[in-house]
Amino acid sequence: MVQLNKDNKTDVSLLEIQRPLSSELIKDYNHKEAMKDIHDIFLQLEDNYFYQVAYQEFLKYSIDENLEFKIVEDPNLVLKSFNSYEQELKNDMSFKMFTKKDYRNSVLLCEALLTRVKDAFENLDEAEKFIIKNFEYDKPKEYVDESLYDEMCIHKDKYYQSKKSAYIKMALQLGMMEDMHIDSQLVTEFKKIIDSNIITISG
Repeated sequence: MVQLNKDNKTDVSLLEIQRPLSSELIKDYNHKEAMKDIHDIFLQLEDNYFYQVAYQEFLKYSIDENLEFKIVEDPNLVLKSFNSYEQELKNDMSFKMFTKKDYRNSVLLCEALLTRVKDAFENLDEAEKFIIKNFEYDKPKEYVDESLYDEMCIHKDKYYQSKKSAYIKMALQLGMMEDMHIDSQLVTEFKKIIDSNIITISG
């Protein structure tokens, strides 16, 4: 459970590192590509919010000091399979980022993206969540890498393992690395979580 300090801010030194991907698994993926993809998704969430002015209530999100990703659930939203949008998908693990124009033309796509990102974020451990929050949500960023691993009181190698793990896990859960070989152990680890929390895509 996330601990807060006397200023009601996340106590970074007490963040749990529970289940980062192993160094061996991380080597199977391009973490820089994952970081770019996840950064682009958060930029798209921001664009969706500001463009869909009449619908902002359901496109706004926050990540609080307890590392909870909060959204307002739309009672009228019926999540569809992505095939319902007549987009070509390769397989059931696929998640395709649509174009900016697609998102601007469909509030449903905007909501579906936000829901998927929330689900992926919630499957990270505390340290990974804080890393994503710091680099993709907080403006300005509270920490740079060096100050963050110093504040977390961990060796920089362990910190960078958690950082790479955070981005790769999110990218994998969003199906953004389908062109790379997905290790069978990793698929087994995440399949139940993905099936129960992320929008189903019909074949």
